[in-house]
Amino acid sequence: MMNPEGGRHNLRFALFSSGAFFSCEVMQALIDQDFRPDLLVLPEYPPAARTAEPDLGNIAVAPQRRLLALAGKIDIVYTPAAQQQQCARLIGQSAIEFLLVACWPYLLDSIVIESAAKAALNLHPSLLPRYRGPDPVARQLAAGDTTFGVTLHRLNQRFDRGDIIAQAALNHPDPKPRREVLERLCARLGVDLFIDAIGRFPDWKPVAQSCQWSPTD
Repeated sequence: MMNPEGGRHNLRFALFSSGAFFSCEVMQALIDQDFRPDLLVLPEYPPAARTAEPDLGNIAVAPQRRLLALAGKIDIVYTPAAQQQQCARLIGQSAIEFLLVACWPYLLDSIVIESAAKAALNLHPSLLPRYRGPDPVARQLAAGDTTFGVTLHRLNQRFDRGDIIAQAALNHPDPKPRREVLERLCARLGVDLFIDAIGRFPDWKPVAQSCQWSPTD
């Protein structure tokens, strides 16, 4: 399987995406940098439409349509939680080197994590260990916390707890930022972290997450 629309990289990677707004923005940022994935992995169900949240900012409705449009000719596979073994086999057969997860609804089995030839990574739009779990930007806005950022970390068998590969704070001067704006900026910054990190593999220095403070523990 070749990258169908070209690209400036020779590394093969799969993007695991729920179709949520943040994951659409990650796909858009990858395309903007001519770094298209070789495989797009979606869960078994169409991602639920997101409605406007007046206090947290508007989120696009039915973002899966946008994700599928962005995917173009990229191969797509739907992977229910019960079919992870088949997904791992496909990743191995496709010679995928990296997995990149950007919003995913269930824990990936070790067989999937280990199917990547080099590493399986997750992009999380917060400065872990802060705001682990789903919808970190929405929860951070609700808490009035303005220290936004994004984390690239290894996948393991616990949500958002793998060793940190790279992390960056987001400088945003707006005192009342909108959620979709923050998620878009986090996605772009996160893609920069991902591209830089895979270019430096295997010379990483992963950092274990501190458990000193996390509002979602």
